[in-house]
Amino acid sequence: MKGGLYFAAALLLGALAANLLLADPGYVAIRFAGRLAEMSAVTFALTLAALYCLIRLTLRTLSARRVRQAAHRERRAQRARRSLAAGLLEMSEGDWETAESTLTRYARDGDEPVAHYLAAARAADLQGQAQRRNEWLSKALEAAGDRRVPALITQAEMQLKHKQVHAAIATLEQLDASGSNPRGLLLLARAYRQAGDWRSLQELEPRLRNTRGVPAGLADETMAQIYIDRLKAAGDAGDETQLSAVWKEAPRSLAQRPEVVAVYARAAMACEDHEGAETALRDSIERRWDEASIIAYGELETDEPFRTLERAESWLAHHGEDPALLLTCAQLAARAELYGKARSFLEASIAVRPRLEAYQLLATLMEQLGERDRAVKALNDALTFALGRKPTLRIRARRLLERRQSDRRRS
Repeated sequence: MKGGLYFAAALLLGALAANLLLADPGYVAIRFAGRLAEMSAVTFALTLAALYCLIRLTLRTLSARRVRQAAHRERRAQRARRSLAAGLLEMSEGDWETAESTLTRYARDGDEPVAHYLAAARAADLQGQAQRRNEWLSKALEAAGDRRVPALITQAEMQLKHKQVHAAIATLEQLDASGSNPRGLLLLARAYRQAGDWRSLQELEPRLRNTRGVPAGLADETMAQIYIDRLKAAGDAGDETQLSAVWKEAPRSLAQRPEVVAVYARAAMACEDHEGAETALRDSIERRWDEASIIAYGELETDEPFRTLERAESWLAHHGEDPALLLTCAQLAARAELYGKARSFLEASIAVRPRLEAYQLLATLMEQLGERDRAVKALNDALTFALGRKPTLRIRARRLLERRQSDRRRS
């Protein structure tokens, strides 16, 4: 409808213009560079219209090439995005080999080629293909430009996974030189810990606490694990001097944590310092009730076992139904050679909550007391507890005896 109206209007205007131009076609003169060009107004108008059309056609021809190129690039980018999505889905399905191929097929055309290469590196790593994994990581680092953080973190994670601790430290220190990253700092702390580099870990502690994005609780756990490892190392070496130095060096907030105290106590026992272990455990238990500390208290072999037992028994007034405390009292009673009391404590502990340690100690105690049947029953109970069910095999004694007698006659 609109097209018809426009066409009718154009015809009307054209007819009016033709009547006017027939009467007076007009005159146009243009002087340029010393030359004079003369033409009618109609010719001038037609020339302008032709020139306008020529310019529009030239511009459209030039832009058409750019449009085709942009459309081609967009098609390639869409294909790369589809391949990334398909590759990630294949990885989730466990088809790592296909995923690796899909992810890298159009990686260069992707908006973020680094994402393709990093996912492909993980797929290769899951297949155990270390060489291909390293190749994709190298390509990711090349494609990353200034944004190398994701590639470096992924590389460090894989190095730590495969126990390449020193290589991971080098990677993470390279990352750290470019600026603090919460994930990078946590991985660096983990790498220092695995390498046993306690000094570097302690130097890293302030940054762990002050870096935004690192939870305070996670920093505390990291530092607690540092001292736990150091205490264990001193205990394994039987070095009482080193153990004492590490314990004095530990911050007060860490030295009061039950899990740290329990590790220190066991290390002190390994260094034959049972009295120091007893003091540390007793103070920790009275400050905060903790099952791991209670169990460790039962491992003490002090010079005065009766006094140690009395201290443990004093806690029964408020924790008489605690199976861990009952087991600890049983162990201490056995060391004090109060075997009847030890047996009572063990049976009470098992009645509240069965534990393999309690069954084992009861069986050992019964065997030493000459009660073989009771020891065998305790071991059978322990096996039933470990398996979670009783055996269903039924053997009639009379049939078994007849079979044995028959076998003897044949022989």
